[in-house]
Amino acid sequence: MRRSHFFIKTKRDVAAQDSKNAYLLDKAGYISQVSSGVYALMPLGLRVVQKIEQVVREEMNALGASEVSFSALQPKEVWEQSGRFEDENFKQILYFDEQSQMTFAPTHEEPMTKAILGAVQSYKELPVLLYQFQTKFRRELRAKSGLLRGREFRMKDLYSFHSDANEHNKFYESAAKAYLKVFERLGLEVYRTKASGGIFTKQFSDEFQVLCDTGEDELLVNHQTQTGYNTELEGELSETEKRGLEKVRGIEVGNIFHLESKYSDAYKLKYQTKEGEQKSVIMGSYGIGITRLLGTIAEISNDEDGLIMPAVVAPFKIYLIDLTKDNQGEAIYKQLIDAKAEVLFDDRDVSTGEKMFDADLIGLPIRVVVSQKSLEQGGVELKNRAQKATKVIPVSELLKLV
Repeated sequence: MRRSHFFIKTKRDVAAQDSKNAYLLDKAGYISQVSSGVYALMPLGLRVVQKIEQVVREEMNALGASEVSFSALQPKEVWEQSGRFEDENFKQILYFDEQSQMTFAPTHEEPMTKAILGAVQSYKELPVLLYQFQTKFRRELRAKSGLLRGREFRMKDLYSFHSDANEHNKFYESAAKAYLKVFERLGLEVYRTKASGGIFTKQFSDEFQVLCDTGEDELLVNHQTQTGYNTELEGELSETEKRGLEKVRGIEVGNIFHLESKYSDAYKLKYQTKEGEQKSVIMGSYGIGITRLLGTIAEISNDEDGLIMPAVVAPFKIYLIDLTKDNQGEAIYKQLIDAKAEVLFDDRDVSTGEKMFDADLIGLPIRVVVSQKSLEQGGVELKNRAQKATKVIPVSELLKLV
């Protein structure tokens, strides 16, 4: 992709932000702030989000789940039937329009349950595994931390429906393993921590936390096992359970919940067992914050010059700069395109300094500079964004890297 054909607006100066991730992503042209807690994804940011979603999609499909897309707009009755509309903690985050009696869904346990009523009647039709990528809306009174806590955000939510607790528990652990694989593929080291069920369930939940000094959550963790507890549970832990745990801060990038029959009972979602009995369906829900992952990567993967994007989600793999007077970089760009490389070619008529500044700020994994000097040395100058050193390699070797 030619830089002249791809909309990117980087900035030298950015207004003060409440977080490093929002500051860097705004400065590098990945996002644009609309208002407090609300951000637009610009072309670079959207490409990253699409790549994150694809990694998540592949792992959800591997679990045997089917992708759906539900509406964000939901009638008040959906939440009234489950009793959550009267839950003050839930109402605090719910956008509700009194005139239309409609809401913006902050989550989709109830709509998903309602949707499969009548579709599941027998144990033979279970389990049902449905997931979606959805824009969620939550009435955060103090939206903060950039993309880590917003009023509007992108999320993957999976809902599972099972015949009994044993089958649910088996899938719950399979989902946890799939989550660990997602985060490993994204290059993130996560800790699985126990936490309360919040507005979703009275049962304990599992959170997936990326350790970060600026994270909102306070945790007690075992570094050897990469497990731990949210400190909201600290009062319930014995001294033996606390032994060997360190207090740290983290960013929650995913969570999974045991819902039992809370929502299926509310909607009378039952199935007939092999013996002919009617029983409530057992449910679970599983979330991953997609735009929060973008914010997390920006928060922890950067240096004084800008972002350092992991190759698996970087909007492009190569930032190509041509400094030759006779445009010899054009031929190399065409070779890279023919090799199916994801390359951003900075073909703008601007100074070398501006191109180098943007290359570091945007943070693509590899910077390639074509200059008279590099050509005389037999190739192009290559620099890994995460390293300081540069080296000259033949074009043939560059093509092998892609």
